Amino acid sequence: MNMHAMPDFLKNAGSAGLSDDIARQQDDATRIALYLAQQIQKEHLELHRQRVAGAIDPVTAHCYLKIKEFVWTATRLLGLGHLHDGTRKRIPAPRHPRNPLGGDDPTCAILDSTSPRLFIDVTPTYRHGGNQGIQRVVREIAKRSMRGEGALPVVIQNGRLAPYFERRAPLPPIEFRKGDKFLILDASWLATDEYVPIIEKLTAAGGQLVTLVYDLIPLTQPLSVAAPMTDQFKTWFESIVLKSDRILCISRSVADDVVTHISREGARTKPDLRVGWWRLGADFDEQADKSVSAEAREITAGDTPIFLSVGTLEPRKAYPIALEAFDILWRSNVLDARYVIIGRPGWQSEALQRDINDHPELGRRLFWLNDASDADLRHCYEHARGLIFPSMVEGFGLPLVEAGRRGIPVIASDIPVFREIAGPDVRYFDLLDPVDLAHEILRLSREAPTRGEASYLTWDDAADALLELVTRDAYQARIVGAASAFCNRP
Repeated sequence: MNMHAMPDFLKNAGSAGLSDDIARQQDDATRIALYLAQQIQKEHLELHRQRVAGAIDPVTAHCYLKIKEFVWTATRLLGLGHLHDGTRKRIPAPRHPRNPLGGDDPTCAILDSTSPRLFIDVTPTYRHGGNQGIQRVVREIAKRSMRGEGALPVVIQNGRLAPYFERRAPLPPIEFRKGDKFLILDASWLATDEYVPIIEKLTAAGGQLVTLVYDLIPLTQPLSVAAPMTDQFKTWFESIVLKSDRILCISRSVADDVVTHISREGARTKPDLRVGWWRLGADFDEQADKSVSAEAREITAGDTPIFLSVGTLEPRKAYPIALEAFDILWRSNVLDARYVIIGRPGWQSEALQRDINDHPELGRRLFWLNDASDADLRHCYEHARGLIFPSMVEGFGLPLVEAGRRGIPVIASDIPVFREIAGPDVRYFDLLDPVDLAHEILRLSREAPTRGEASYLTWDDAADALLELVTRDAYQARIVGAASAFCNRP
């Protein structure tokens, strides 16, 4: 293998359709729209292929339906209808996690305080679990928020608020008082109707509603999400976000998007609505989940350099761009490296999953960990030569700071939020350009491995900054009146 020869792909892009001169002249919005349309068409074709491959002849289908109808009828006559109609199905209530402060539980002290209190809602994560993206943010903030009697994480149960963490003795229902603040930290668009009566009680008591916005992707890039998600998100935005007293964002870029959207739509907001943003943490809980899987250990064994991508498989993450970049390098025989994808299957990813599972390099130089633990992720970060982050739209980008904190070189799409979060510490490639990405990967692979010193917040720092911002009302900007311009605070 000639590792120092001039790669052919630098002379002739070949199949990289978004790398020609016409594509380079397109603005980012056009590139993203064209890419998403192409990916969704590919996903539709894959679903059609699966339906055709799994189709059965009409006679067999008719017999199956008749047998199914007989079984359902017979079980109902025998009083066993609950076996298939869900009438007796019980969904166990989720368990409250243990209080991270142990015996020093400040719940009662917070509730009994005569000063205004801060309640942090974590309902969706409590109900549905998960530890990626939003769920990681929610869990990390929740377990740090009670230090110093700062705030109380809560969940909605039977239309009322209850403490998130486990308690031995029951408490009386939580009632809002004048001056209380209710921070909706979680993905509340999943249950907008449940939040509306809670917010009405907060408003009636003279409290303040603070809503965290992670991004506006369902509104600004509707092709990036499932169709019902856009309607669901729009309802949430109009019913909760626009009725908030304060809006909190995970980056300045998201805050800009929120204000631009409000202004463009002419939306009515509360007078003197303030908007703020703060940075997320980048560290892991080093004490939790120490066992690394055999698969992760096998992937990182040996001297072959490893490049890593982290995130759910979905169209906006642009994994096909990274795959094409590595295909270019592998076919050109200029780089022997492993590409490891860590992420669960997401919406509109069937075609991508098939491309990965049918790839000739799968198990040799291409690997996919679709159920990795925190220990696996930490282990892969420790052994990575670099992180590849090809996403086209993000609200923040946790993998970017998680890798950066460990001094791992990062190659990321050239989008505003990445420039905001990482600045010059990251190598950028042209948006959705696999050839430019391949060029950056090759450049990095030819440099001496290093682990630089990058400065990113810990989750302790992030939690402290969040509580400081919310409790002291230290939001960086405001919207004066309905649909007005974005004004920095003096």
